[in-house]
Amino acid sequence: MKTGNSWLRSAAVVAAGIVMTVLVISPAAHSRQKKKAVATPTATLTPTATPTPEVHVWDFDQDKAGAVPAGWKPLEGDWQVIADPSAPSKPNTFGLPAGRLLKSLTSALEYYPMAIQTDPTEYSDFTLEAQFKSAGGRFDCSGGLIFRYVDDKNFYLLSAGCPSDYFALSRMTNGQLVSLKQSVVPTDKDTWYRLKVTVQSGHFMCYDDDKMIFDFDEHKIAKGKVGLWARDDSQAQFDDVKITVLAPDDSAASAAPAAPAASPSP
Repeated sequence: MKTGNSWLRSAAVVAAGIVMTVLVISPAAHSRQKKKAVATPTATLTPTATPTPEVHVWDFDQDKAGAVPAGWKPLEGDWQVIADPSAPSKPNTFGLPAGRLLKSLTSALEYYPMAIQTDPTEYSDFTLEAQFKSAGGRFDCSGGLIFRYVDDKNFYLLSAGCPSDYFALSRMTNGQLVSLKQSVVPTDKDTWYRLKVTVQSGHFMCYDDDKMIFDFDEHKIAKGKVGLWARDDSQAQFDDVKITVLAPDDSAASAAPAAPAASPSP
């Protein structure tokens, strides 16, 4: 019996040792490493490139006073670079000196000095703007922006002037100036104004000093060159002429409601 009891005690000791060994070697449940979740890769979106608008600016500051600036061609009138200490970008402007009284009279006060860009590019959708003032004129002190110019008898015109205080969109058709829309906007001599027109297909938005005065729909001329305009003996001057070409899918910029229109004769 003693031998049997001794064997049982030995077996119990061995079994207890095995259990202790398993408990020591095996990690606690809370310390066991959990299976790491595999992160799902996130697709990287490539931003669509925004096209850089095509912009051309003419400030005439590198041109010689008294000469015709590079890239411009007078069609009518004595257009030249004029030194002006009041120029928005000093020292020069592009415009007309005093004179042309006889020519204005012999043209029955329907004389239109014009200068256009010599670049053959024809623009369809764009924003055209410039600083404008008139230093005087006995018969007129108007000036304006020519756009979609086909020839000297067919183009669009955004103009402003005194003494009539008008702001007008017109179309020159076969040499006849046709008024499309106009409004009364105070315009004084020797004061700089910003004229601007945004053209999107057949929709024109017309601004004076960045305030939209009116808009208009017209589909007669689809594209053309750009230029500058004056009337009779106006001493019109321009600075910082700028054209920004719009992509075909650009939407027209939103604008404030247009001012009430009136219909004075320029």
